[in-house]
Amino acid sequence: MLDNHLLEELATFAQTKTLAETATKLNITQPTVTRGMQKLEEQLGVKLFERHPNRLTLNATGKLAAAEATRLLAAQREAVTRIRSFDSSHQTFPIATTLPGPLLYLQHIQGHLPTTTHLPTTLLAPE
Repeated sequence: MLDNHLLEELATFAQTKTLAETATKLNITQPTVTRGMQKLEEQLGVKLFERHPNRLTLNATGKLAAAEATRLLAAQREAVTRIRSFDSSHQTFPIATTLPGPLLYLQHIQGHLPTTTHLPTTLLAPE
């Protein structure tokens, strides 16, 4: 299984084109990015880069891997958003008050509140 941070490094490298800019954008050191890219190549069992003196570029396989990494990371973010939205839509938000004013106002704006908001029909005891 591929580590998300390695996929993030690869996708960022594809955008920035340099290890230094990748490191800066991800708030990590350049040696960390270098080791991460080497580890990713080991995990995949393929070469992703053309290595030149003082320069690293993606080869064709690396470009495909970067595109797949970008797609996987986006799918993961979308999945997390859907899961959180689903959970949020199944929670109720009870509201209670000891004074009638807030309850009357909430009943007035009930159409603008989330459908999971539960408005009480009675007031709480002052205690």
